[in-house]
Amino acid sequence: MIVTILNGLLPVVFAIALGLQAGRAKLLSHGDAEVLATFVIRCALPLALFEGAATTPIEKVLDFRLAACLTFGLMGSYLIALAAGRLIFKHDLRTATMQALVCGYPDMAYFGAPILIAVIGPAGFLPVLIGNLVTSVIMIPLTLFLTHLPDGAEPQSDTSSAVSVVGGALASAATNPIVWVPLLGVVQSALRVSMPGPIIAAVHIVGSAAGGTSLFALGLMLYGEKFRFNANVVTNIAIKNFLQPLLMGIGVIMLSLTPMAAREAVITGAVPTATAAAMFALKTRTYTKDATATILVGTIVGVFTTAGLIAALGLLK
Repeated sequence: MIVTILNGLLPVVFAIALGLQAGRAKLLSHGDAEVLATFVIRCALPLALFEGAATTPIEKVLDFRLAACLTFGLMGSYLIALAAGRLIFKHDLRTATMQALVCGYPDMAYFGAPILIAVIGPAGFLPVLIGNLVTSVIMIPLTLFLTHLPDGAEPQSDTSSAVSVVGGALASAATNPIVWVPLLGVVQSALRVSMPGPIIAAVHIVGSAAGGTSLFALGLMLYGEKFRFNANVVTNIAIKNFLQPLLMGIGVIMLSLTPMAAREAVITGAVPTATAAAMFALKTRTYTKDATATILVGTIVGVFTTAGLIAALGLLK
C-alpha cells in the first residue's frame, strides 16, 4: 500500500516542487507557466485522452453509471457551494458563482490524471475524459450564464445576453481539442478500428508529456502566491477536498459501481481545485484572491487527503 501511494503521489509532489523551484530560481516565470498550460490543455492531454479512448474497449469507455456518479459529485458540490455563497456569505450572484466553480472544478488534468494512471493504470484516463466533458458542457456554460444574469456584478447584462454567452461557451467547448479529440478516440473505439503502431507511437510521445508538464506548470503557477486563510477559503477546501469525494462515494453506493469505478470516481473528487478556476476569476475580476488561496492551500491539503483515500480505497476488491 505504501508503494502504491508513493507511486501515485511522489511523482506529483516532485514535479510540483520542481516547478516551484524553477520559479524561485528565476529560471521561468508565471508567463511561462501559461505557455506550458496551453501546451498541456491544447495538445498533450487531448492526445493522451485520445490514445486512452482509442485503445480501450468501447464497453468500458461508455460507462454511464460512472458518468452519472461524476456528474452527481461535481455538480453537487458546485450547487452546494453556490448556495453557501448566496445564503451564508451573502455574496452577489457573480461572486457566489465563482466560489461554486472553485469548489466544483477538480484539477483532473494537472493533478488527477498522473495519480489516476499511476494507481489504476491506463483505465485511469476514463474519469478524466468523462469529468472533462461534465465541466466543459455543463459546469462552465452554467458558470458563464449565472455570471451574466442581471443581478450579477454587471446590472446592465440581461438574460438574452447570458443565453448568447452560454451558446458561445458550448460552441467553444465543441471546438476545444480537449473535448473533440478524445471523442474521436471514442468513435474509433466504437468502430473497433486499430491504429497502426507508428501512429500510436507518434500520439504517445506527445500525450505522455501531459502529466509531468502539467504538474511542473502547476508548481510554477503557485510560486509566489501567499497563504490566505479566511472563512471563504476554509469553506472552499472543506467542500472541494472533503465533501466532493464524499458525494462521489454516495454516488458509488447509489449506482452500485464496481470497485475499480469507485476508485476512479472518489480519487477524481479528492484532487484539489483546478487552476483554471482562478483564471476564470481573474477574467471576471471576481473572487480572485480567495480563488488563488484556495488552490494553493487546497493543493497542499490534497496531497494528504488523496494519499489517505488511496490507502482506504486499496481495501476495495
